[in-house]
Amino acid sequence: MYARVNFIFGAAERVDARIAHIEDAERGIVEVAGGNWGLTTLVNRQDGVIVAISYWDEPLQSSGAVLTTARERIAAAAGDDVVVERYEVMIAERLSVPMAGAAARLTRMQIEPARLADGIEFVQIEAMPSVRNVPGLSSAELLVDPSSGNVVFMTTWRDEDSAARMERLLDHLRDEALERSAAKSWRTEAYIVVRAAVQRDWPSH
Repeated sequence: MYARVNFIFGAAERVDARIAHIEDAERGIVEVAGGNWGLTTLVNRQDGVIVAISYWDEPLQSSGAVLTTARERIAAAAGDDVVVERYEVMIAERLSVPMAGAAARLTRMQIEPARLADGIEFVQIEAMPSVRNVPGLSSAELLVDPSSGNVVFMTTWRDEDSAARMERLLDHLRDEALERSAAKSWRTEAYIVVRAAVQRDWPSH
C-alpha cells in the first residue's frame, strides 16, 4: 500500500473553511477512485496546517487527471501552500478507526537511505511493541520514502493523555533510534483527527 500526503499550510482563521471544502467537495472524488483505500484528514488549528493522507494500491493511482483537478481545487480554495509527499506504507495497524477529535502524532525522521532497513527494523522490533502497550492506541502507520530517506511514524489515540504517554515513550527511545538508524533529524507534530475513513479492510503489514 502507498500513501500520498498533502500538507496544506495557511492562515489559522481559514482552517475550518479549507477543511469543509476537502470534506464536502473533494473526499467523495478521492474515495471512489480506483485503487483507493481511504482518506484521513488531520488538522493543527493553532498552526493553520491541514494534512490529507490518501492510501492507494499503487503509487501512480493517486496521479489521475480527476484527482489532480481535485487537488488543484483544494489548493485554490486554500489560497496557501500545498506540499506533497509520497510514501510506501511499511506498517499499518488499526485497532479501531479513529473518531473525529482523536489525537494524532506524526513523528518525522530523516534517515540515510542506506540505513533505512535499520530504521524500519527498530520501529518494528523496539518501538511498536512498546506503543501497543500504551492504553488508548487506535492506529499506527510507518510511512517510508526509500529515495529520500524521509520517514513518518503516525499514531492516533483516543485522547491527548494517551498521545502524551506515547510521546514520553518515544523520547526514551529517541537516542537509541538515532544511533541505530543514523537519523539526521527527529521531530513530533501534534494534530487532531478530522475524519479517518477506509474503503475496505486494510492489508496486513
